[in-house]
Amino acid sequence: MTTVGQRIREIRKSRNLTQRELADRVGINFTYLSRVENDRLDDEQTPREETLQRIAKALDADPDELLLLARRIPDAYRDRILSRPGVFRKLLNLSDTDLESLVGQLEQQARRPKNH
Repeated sequence: MTTVGQRIREIRKSRNLTQRELADRVGINFTYLSRVENDRLDDEQTPREETLQRIAKALDADPDELLLLARRIPDAYRDRILSRPGVFRKLLNLSDTDLESLVGQLEQQARRPKNH
């Protein structure tokens, strides 16, 4: 499984940025960025949501992808889950097959033209 550090490095290189350039854009020390990219941080040193958001913005990347790879639940997701815990509990109890089927149904419904 890809780590958040590996993904940041992959995106950074695809954007032809050095670690120093990205660190300057984000406002962090480039040695810290190097440690992030090389997965040399303890759990408590993992970048905070705000830092991952700034990295994603500087890389024009999906912030949710970086947050989830870092095992951080974005605040917007957490708020939505906490506002409807029963719904999310039901989703968590679905088998993988049933969950994929439900997602497929939702995607189909979203593609249908809306009748007003």
